Amino acid sequence: MEDIKVSVIVPVYNTAPYLRQCLDSIVNQTLKEIEIILVDDGSTDNSLEILREYESNDPRIKIIQQQNLYCGVAKNTGMDAARGKYMIFWDSDDYFKPEALRLMYEQCEKDNAQVCVCGGRQFFEEQQFECPAPRYIRKNEIPEQIPYNIHTAPDHILTVTINVTWNKMFLRSFVESTGVRYQSVRNCTDVFFIECVQCLADSITMVNKPLVVYRKAKTFGLVASIDKGLDSALYAWTSTAEFLKEHDRFPERSFVNRSFEDIIHLMSNTTKWETFRDGVLYMKKEGFEKLSIKRPADDDNEYFYIKWQNEACRRMYDCTPEEFGRWLGNIYFHQNAAAVAKSRKNAEDNKKNVNSLKKDIEKKDASIEKLKGEKTAEKEKNVKAAKEIEDLKKKIEEGKKREKDLSLKLSEQTEQLKTQKAKNAEISKKLKDTRSSVSFKIGRVITWLPRKIKKAIKKK
Repeated sequence: MEDIKVSVIVPVYNTAPYLRQCLDSIVNQTLKEIEIILVDDGSTDNSLEILREYESNDPRIKIIQQQNLYCGVAKNTGMDAARGKYMIFWDSDDYFKPEALRLMYEQCEKDNAQVCVCGGRQFFEEQQFECPAPRYIRKNEIPEQIPYNIHTAPDHILTVTINVTWNKMFLRSFVESTGVRYQSVRNCTDVFFIECVQCLADSITMVNKPLVVYRKAKTFGLVASIDKGLDSALYAWTSTAEFLKEHDRFPERSFVNRSFEDIIHLMSNTTKWETFRDGVLYMKKEGFEKLSIKRPADDDNEYFYIKWQNEACRRMYDCTPEEFGRWLGNIYFHQNAAAVAKSRKNAEDNKKNVNSLKKDIEKKDASIEKLKGEKTAEKEKNVKAAKEIEDLKKKIEEGKKREKDLSLKLSEQTEQLKTQKAKNAEISKKLKDTRSSVSFKIGRVITWLPRKIKKAIKKK
């Protein structure tokens, strides 16, 4: 395929149970001019067999194998092989709406954008339900001007969305021009790439629709393995801060909010005390300074956009790891992710039910209005018919009156005709009697000669 609009890069590592759903959602995208680069990162299950199966049925698929070097290296490998105008990095255990690539591609083309962000949903694997995920695009932080960049939206450039690649499409030539690559770290491989690219971009656009479904609470995911890589996650953030400061592209308030939110989230997912303790001690010793995170004043609850994180930062600054751990554990105990997500799903279901009821009510109201209209029309029709009947009665009465007048006139004319006939008969009788009289005959004899002479003169 010569005209490749989008290169879809998918790192794969032991995700066989979910791989078919993922691949089906990619090969069935409504945008057909794509290439699908599947990078097997040394899988030990039957993931590669599944990839081969799909490769044999779709010429757009290309498989690249490498030893297990983590997700960041796999993404770099896919990026090096990409030929599309745009590229997107999707995870092999997620799935995607059929119109995802088309909508993001068209938005990039329309806005001449280097990056496009979209919304998403979450699928909770253990509980088996899908729900809204408002943090993938925070509506209250969407810039007024879209497309946007670090200059037009410095306070929200990194907080309007989260630091993942799967809800973003990139102009390949732009990314290559920056020289930014994914880090070869165990955890938070997206942080450096995503945050640097967004801060370097001149034009970021958006499709504010949930086009990606992220599989949540995975026991095999990188977040689930944070005990082995919290230090690499902290390094990802500090190295990102260093890069952006060096390039004079460091949006301090946005970066502070984005980085601290992610670090708190990662710490809450640790299961080993030593990992958590070492992370807190690192932040207190040098992490806060490297990330430019200041301690909010005791009465300041505006430094962090998420209100409770102002207190979290103060406590991490002031307390021992043990004290902070107890406080944070209590906070997250009351903010159970699955329970919160379930409430979002229930709210979504309730909204759907309410909307459905509203539609039913609107349909019934429309039916009632229609019946009222039909009844009014019928009433108007009846009134019109009654008026027509009344007019017809009047015309009949007028016709009867005219008929009576004509009948009377006809009788008068008949009598006059009889009288005239009688007069004519009398005149005929008189004329007959006159012609048979002696005097008339004598007159005819006397006038015979003059009449002959008169005729002769006329002939001449």
